[in-house]
Amino acid sequence: MLLNLDFARFRLLSSACSLVFTLCASSSLTGSDAFLAKQTAGQTQQVPLARHVPLATKADRVSIARQNISRLSQVAIYADDSQIERPETTTGHPAMSRLVTTAATVAPSETVSPEISFRDSMSERYLSSPVSPRTLDELHGPILRRDLQILSAQSCAAASCHGGPRQGIALPTSKRGNEYQLWFENDPHAQSWRTICSDASLAMMNKLKILDGKKIIDPVAFDNCLACHNTTMRHDEPRTEHVVRDGIVHQTAFAREGVGCAACHGPSEQWISKHFQNGWTPEYATHEGFVNAGDLFTRARMCASCHVGDKDRDMNHDIIAAGHPALRYELATYHSWQPKHWRDAEASDRTYYESQLWLAGQVAAADASLSLIETRANQAHTVSEWPELSAFDCASCHHTLGFKNDRDPLGPKRNAVAPLSNWNDAGLRWLIEFRFETGVATAEDGVLLGALDQVRDVMQSKAKPDMSLAAESAGVARTALYQWLHGAAGNYERSAMRSDRLGQLVASAAGKTKTWETWESAVQFYLAAVAARESWPGGWNGPLYGTADALRTGLRYPIERDLAQYETASDNLETLSRGQAMSLGITLAGWLGNVTMELPSERSGLTYDLGDEDRKEIESKLREIADRWRKVKQANDEKKKAEEKTTEKDKPQPATPPKKQSLDELKKSLEELQGGSADGT
Repeated sequence: MLLNLDFARFRLLSSACSLVFTLCASSSLTGSDAFLAKQTAGQTQQVPLARHVPLATKADRVSIARQNISRLSQVAIYADDSQIERPETTTGHPAMSRLVTTAATVAPSETVSPEISFRDSMSERYLSSPVSPRTLDELHGPILRRDLQILSAQSCAAASCHGGPRQGIALPTSKRGNEYQLWFENDPHAQSWRTICSDASLAMMNKLKILDGKKIIDPVAFDNCLACHNTTMRHDEPRTEHVVRDGIVHQTAFAREGVGCAACHGPSEQWISKHFQNGWTPEYATHEGFVNAGDLFTRARMCASCHVGDKDRDMNHDIIAAGHPALRYELATYHSWQPKHWRDAEASDRTYYESQLWLAGQVAAADASLSLIETRANQAHTVSEWPELSAFDCASCHHTLGFKNDRDPLGPKRNAVAPLSNWNDAGLRWLIEFRFETGVATAEDGVLLGALDQVRDVMQSKAKPDMSLAAESAGVARTALYQWLHGAAGNYERSAMRSDRLGQLVASAAGKTKTWETWESAVQFYLAAVAARESWPGGWNGPLYGTADALRTGLRYPIERDLAQYETASDNLETLSRGQAMSLGITLAGWLGNVTMELPSERSGLTYDLGDEDRKEIESKLREIADRWRKVKQANDEKKKAEEKTTEKDKPQPATPPKKQSLDELKKSLEELQGGSADGT
């Protein structure tokens, strides 16, 4: 049953991720162009699918490729008709030959399209990928560095290192030593290069004008894909294998690495020869390029670099429209299904482990999303424009991706400004508000909550938010989150957050009307409740399983959609209305803690109201829950009083001070105690 529950929440996430693109791909206008067209009174002009390469001719594409190559790394990747593919015997898998490009002479273009001037504003910050001070970059910073050599996973595969025998599987208490085999044979990350070489990926990259047929015409955008799908090579990476011919640097190989060791543990140039020696500690090896993935918060932030985005990688709205699944990062869910080549000592404490995974994932997702906003606003991501629509709630435009409803998108409460996505900060907000409710909040909580609100206010202020304000507010929020995690608040939660506390947090979140305002926050609520399953009455396979599964099923996207008629679900899945989701969520949370709620109304300032039937049902459930917890409190109070009475009754009575006695009197007292004479006769 536990396996089924883990699979159920994983399926909810995977179905949501894989189908967002079907609605995005249906529009003739894409990205911010489609959104901003609604805000202007002038004539709307259609634009190409790929905003980041708005070039019409092949000569222009070759020209910008040549410029990027010259400026970034002096690595020549030309894209003319004289492409020579490597034979299959060299590349191994047949799909690899589709992406192998060799150098050829291309005459430089005389002019460069003015539409690409934004590329010239690429900041040095992107080129070097520095670690921002006083941010959570310090956790995963080594993977952002470009000054350390990336060694392939094969460098760790020796039998005396991480490619040894498999006794770690048969003997769970022994040191493993077979991490390479477990990763290579079981971990889907090891095969991510196959994904980027698949027919679907090639079609996507042609739509985005990253490829022209099989030729790479936009190396920078291609590197953006490789950043998450292949560790050991990027076209602007000067440290990989290359040769120099006629003064031009040429790449010589595409290493089929997948997401290898360096992607998670950091570039190993400085630490590979010493990380097995006595005295070497991972906690103090960050300066050498090592990522201490043994720490859950470091691991969470490292994973978020690809599964949310980061300074040197950005999965934007255009890529979603081309067919890439949307990114829905929730660490506890993915961690439960990740084939592991490591052991976590704390995993045996199940009431602690998954709650900490949930907490670490919420912190990491919030920081990564803030980093993306800051980087995009500083125009450091050349593959994205401003505003980047993937930062906003998908259902604000694609209504069928939200709750089942018949709302009017042009109603009086809507001003044509999309709400910022709350997928990556909903859980963190619930936690801070819960800390205030329970009286353990510190000044750090108030500063962080205010900083998150400031980012949301700036991003939702107008159709095209002020870039400088957005970058500044996101930077401030990142620093506030850093201080929160390393201060009293973060230290408290890293020790106190267990399944029972997470369950109480879920009950608190269920009573907040904003929890049910968007599909994203409703799904995050479900995932938090599942992470707290060790505190469910009857356990994770108890009576709450049915309620949780009904909520999951109703929130899940259909398995398939027809791209031509994307509103028709193929499996006849019934989507929950907001009121139905709220009712199920409150029922689930009501067994974890008391739920108090002021139901939304027209005066509440929310973007939704409830129908009469939903309102009556929810009010009835709230009364039932309040009555249940009142009885629980009464029973606990009576039990406490009974324990106090028992303790008082069994407490030994204090002895009275003895009066002074004569020798004869003392002998008589001894006779009474011993049942005989004092002298033993």
